[in-house]
Amino acid sequence: MFVVDGTTITMHRGDTGEMTVTASGYAFEANDRALFTIKDATGTEIKKTYYAMANNAFTVEFANPDTDYLPAGNYNWDVRYIINPEYDQAGNIVDGTGVTTPGSPFQLILLNTVGQV
Repeated sequence: MFVVDGTTITMHRGDTGEMTVTASGYAFEANDRALFTIKDATGTEIKKTYYAMANNAFTVEFANPDTDYLPAGNYNWDVRYIINPEYDQAGNIVDGTGVTTPGSPFQLILLNTVGQV
């Protein structure tokens, strides 16, 4: 199961799915990026991915290994948009001429499974 209801994602551990996030209020250019992040209740990063914007949108894909090892529970996620990002030597975005977070934190509800894939 993979369900997106507004800003709440509900899924079983290890399930696959995708969601498209669309931004408004700004015309993103080819070098601008979106940062999608999921963290657990202790602040540990579970998923962190940079996306290029196409027509002010990007698609987040969930693969089995993204969540199959995690305990069931509630997690937080958000999206941050970076205009003209600056990168460090490792390829991480460290700054930009503009950074905005349209809302946060949102909820990811991870449900338990009996079988393991």
